[in-house]
Amino acid sequence: MTVDTASNAGPVNPYAWGVAAPDKYLGSWPGNATVQQRIRDAKIRIVRVGVTQWGMYNGQDVYPAHNTWNWATIDAVLNTIWDAGAEPLIVVCGFPQGVTKTLSASKEITSADWAEYGTFMAGLVQRYNVDKVLGASKSVRYFEMWNEPTIEGDGHFASMAAYKTFFTTVGGAMRAKDPTLKLIGPADTHSGDLEKGPTESWTSYAAKNLEATLDLVSWHNYGPWADDTSKTDADRMAWTKKAYREDVIQVKNGGTNGVLTGPSGKKYGAAITEYNVAQGDFAAFNPKYHNEFNATWTASALINAIHGNIDVFTSYNLAEAGLNHLGLLSNTTYAPLKPYFTFFLFGNYTGNQKLTATGGTANLESLATQDTATGRYYLTVVNKDTAGTAYDVAVSLANLPSTTGTVNVRVVNAATTTNPTASTPLSFTGSAFTWNVPPYTVVSFEIIPGPASSGVLFQTGFESADTQPTWLDTLDGSQNVGPYTGATKPECSPRQESPHTGLAVLMYSGRDNSATTSYANAKVFDVNLPITTATKLSYWIRPQQDNGRYVAVDFICTDGTTLRDSGATDFNGKSLHPNAGHGGAIPLDTWTRIQSNVGQWLAGRTVDRILVSYDRPANTGDYRGLIDDILITNGPLP
Repeated sequence: MTVDTASNAGPVNPYAWGVAAPDKYLGSWPGNATVQQRIRDAKIRIVRVGVTQWGMYNGQDVYPAHNTWNWATIDAVLNTIWDAGAEPLIVVCGFPQGVTKTLSASKEITSADWAEYGTFMAGLVQRYNVDKVLGASKSVRYFEMWNEPTIEGDGHFASMAAYKTFFTTVGGAMRAKDPTLKLIGPADTHSGDLEKGPTESWTSYAAKNLEATLDLVSWHNYGPWADDTSKTDADRMAWTKKAYREDVIQVKNGGTNGVLTGPSGKKYGAAITEYNVAQGDFAAFNPKYHNEFNATWTASALINAIHGNIDVFTSYNLAEAGLNHLGLLSNTTYAPLKPYFTFFLFGNYTGNQKLTATGGTANLESLATQDTATGRYYLTVVNKDTAGTAYDVAVSLANLPSTTGTVNVRVVNAATTTNPTASTPLSFTGSAFTWNVPPYTVVSFEIIPGPASSGVLFQTGFESADTQPTWLDTLDGSQNVGPYTGATKPECSPRQESPHTGLAVLMYSGRDNSATTSYANAKVFDVNLPITTATKLSYWIRPQQDNGRYVAVDFICTDGTTLRDSGATDFNGKSLHPNAGHGGAIPLDTWTRIQSNVGQWLAGRTVDRILVSYDRPANTGDYRGLIDDILITNGPLP
């Protein structure tokens, strides 16, 4: 395989490794700390959830009467997702008691008060998106308008026209409250019937008739059904490219002869909101849902969906009721099942920019990306060969800033029993390396270019394979600064807490006890870095309160010169002295990048120690925050 490290094949969409929430029958998951941690650990950014149906199945009706909402239940369900670092995709489906309807014996909707349903959903949009009752960051952008409208057991539609009435009435009421909503439909059950056939398909009907309110065309696409004995494991593995790459591209391009294009020429985003290796139940196949077979198949699905530029891709399900065949987690303990480790691998070891890569085979697929903040490259390779063929994968890194470097190799296979954080280091020269990939194996290569030709003098993201601090929670000098509330001393040491990238960060904390003189310089790294006019500094900071803004990465040089007193400024003209607070207005609980041409002020000197310094003379109180991805380089900043 050849990876062009200088290429840009477009952004990576983190909604590709989305999930559907735990099953509506599992009443214990809202507020469950373990569920939240699983979502957070895998960096899952979108979770599909049916708020109304969860309430219906757990005795907590969310809209029991006209203009009456059960906000406690809705808040609990949605907060579980928000507090895990993801955002919800709400499925607008099922009937609360406050909306009158009649269903036939076959559960066909024979009548429904869609205007009242619109009142119910408009109230939800008002609460979260307009009034922002739970906070500015806790709003809902994505809504899928019903689920599988031809077969849904909580009410299915008699015709496409009836579905249109629902969509335009309810969706119109919601969009009147917030015109920025993303409305998704029709959540068709077909596995590829996207175009017009002998009769109109639901997806093409939606594209042609819902242009004013529809944003993303959605459908469900499971692999060949598990009880279809005419299909082989090879058939299932071959399913992913057509179903999750080619079908997605087809939708986003407007369909053959424009059948998935709106009347005015509008083309839609693409969302596959339910998928998994297979559906159905027969004993011989059941273990494969939870072993390396589905872990491998899922990696192939994600690779193809990302290459297809899918907008939303949600696996069914995070935890499944009953026999739990389709769940990524146990339905009792929420312990990870093997396919979950694939989600963890993609969430933690995928960059934000796709790269061009060539090579591989039909059974050996890959995704190459770059994290433009850290300058690291990632190559994920999956071997889905059902005949047992192993591949010696020779990777050539074209246009790499350095011909040497290190590769951290992480694997999901039959032996994987925990989140794949541990890695095997591999040094390379000549911009190339080789690794054997057995069948039913997913491998992540984290590629860290060496300093020889990249100009990198120092780099760390505080991950286990990175340069670690020389000192922990150790001051190089301080005055009138004590421990943060609840701590025993001023702190400056790694944590696994809301990282900018990877898993780890550097946490700093203390308490300012004087309104006239107060500072604390924590020494972190013992280094020997010669500074030239080309030397640049970059790092990311996430302060947690106002005092936390008044912290900066600092240098002490061998001649006693400090970065803070050198007069250096960042790319925005803000002083690098910690008492400048980076201008005093960087956002809280949000990552901000600080960049500076420090060589302009320190050329000819040698950095002896890297510090993290607090300095705010005119204020008191706690300060705390996080720092990640420190880079000092003579080359370009990524």
